[in-house]
Amino acid sequence: MGVLGLTSFIDDTGEILTDYHFRNSKLVIDGTNLYLSFFKSCLDQKHGGDYDDFEDQVCKFFKALRDCGIEPYVIIDGGSDFSDKKFETLLHRVQSTLNTANNLSKGLWGCGLLPILIKQVFKQVLSSLKVPFVQCIFEADQEIASLAQRWNCPVLSYDSDFYIFDIQAGYLPISHFKWHNASTQRWSTQNYIPCKRYTTTSFCRHFNINRQLLPVFAAIAGNDYVNLDKMGFPIRWEDNSPIEPNRNPRVVFFNKLLKWLASFQEQQEALDNVPRLIVSRNNQHNMDAALQALSLSIETYQLQPGCLEQFFIKDKAPDPGHLPRPSECPSRLDPAAVDEGDTSVLHNIHSAAEASDTGSPS
Repeated sequence: MGVLGLTSFIDDTGEILTDYHFRNSKLVIDGTNLYLSFFKSCLDQKHGGDYDDFEDQVCKFFKALRDCGIEPYVIIDGGSDFSDKKFETLLHRVQSTLNTANNLSKGLWGCGLLPILIKQVFKQVLSSLKVPFVQCIFEADQEIASLAQRWNCPVLSYDSDFYIFDIQAGYLPISHFKWHNASTQRWSTQNYIPCKRYTTTSFCRHFNINRQLLPVFAAIAGNDYVNLDKMGFPIRWEDNSPIEPNRNPRVVFFNKLLKWLASFQEQQEALDNVPRLIVSRNNQHNMDAALQALSLSIETYQLQPGCLEQFFIKDKAPDPGHLPRPSECPSRLDPAAVDEGDTSVLHNIHSAAEASDTGSPS
């Protein structure tokens, strides 16, 4: 998910992620990434659903949060975007899942095969724990980032797109979130969770680029929405020196792209110069289409007024007739999109928020 290779690139650039003692704060959680991380890390994937152990892990996780004074708010992905702009990415994921299932059926190694009821079980456990949660109709990334910015609290996820969103309170990668090791500071009785925090400020300071250019970086580097190389527009750098042995080509590409972006101040200025990087036999019409795809990809990282805060701060979910229209909110809640038999989505928002002992957000 997100920008391929960016997570390992940032992990290997030691000055960007900083040690952080997290406590006494709201936390907006990418719910889909959370339950994915539980299954990929330690749960059985061969026998159709290790649900008991999964429930145990979820319960321990949220207990650790509350022991540290952390108020969790979980947002879960819905279905695919109606525009099909991620079709190629989704097709690749389905093919990968089928290959994994085939390998596991033969006793071979495989990882990432989720049991079919995992999302429903996750929501049921959240309800039993009185953890406020909501499920979007489409992808939740923009809503997650928007809510975190609104509440000035961090995001917990493992999606590299959150390295691009300009979230003031930062992003906490799940891979560095040591909730099993909640500790107490020597001068305080208050528990905290040791983790690492990312901010766009630290990234942009390290590479000397304007933070407005981060979405341009993601789009040119290639994400779930656009990939110039696959569209027939490979990037060609003026510096064609050979790559050092054992040097990751993706790391080299990121460094050259960031160096190039450092010479610009505005998004449009950088976009206007993209054709100079491309050596292609495609015609101008195709070039225009590629630039339009880049622009649309950049828009996905713009923080818009979210639609979820009202579901968390009120005593009950609003009447379905009062939900935003499609033109008002691209990642909205709408009971019409809830699968038959799953009409508990809006009800669970109400019951979880009403019974939550974390209090209403301010």
